[in-house]
Amino acid sequence: MQNLLLDTNIYGEMLVDLELDKVKERISKNKSLLVLFGLIIIRKELRATSKKVKVEGSNLRIDLLNLYDSITGRRTLEITEEMESLASNYFHAYQKFGGAKGHSEMFNDLLIVAGASIKNMDIVVSNDDASMKSEHAISAYELVNSISKLRIPKFISYEEFKGLLG
Repeated sequence: MQNLLLDTNIYGEMLVDLELDKVKERISKNKSLLVLFGLIIIRKELRATSKKVKVEGSNLRIDLLNLYDSITGRRTLEITEEMESLASNYFHAYQKFGGAKGHSEMFNDLLIVAGASIKNMDIVVSNDDASMKSEHAISAYELVNSISKLRIPKFISYEEFKGLLG
């Protein structure tokens, strides 16, 4: 069994995917092999979507939250002090490796990876190559997790996730 955490951007990818119904069906069929988790910070980011945005007459914010809730169920993890501390360590290492994004731009992504690392997740699904999966960020995760004796989750894209579902 593999534990997965879907990054915030993946829920938007899913909503625009013409095969969303098939993806949800495959998620349901693979429940014995793949367990999908959420993180409270991801739900908060989705909740921050404007209430006014409509896509094909449907409220985007409500659709994103409903999708999140249907996929994660009751498997939403809270942010702990340990996760915040690990994310701070990631950020300091990220800066040392030459990362240029600021704390406010990076910290939620770093919290997501910290949560995945601490909870021993196998995979983080994200299309965020510019920050979460940047070279400097990956170097920071590798350094900090090696010191902390934590495993780094594998990062895959949404398309790879769909392939994993079969």
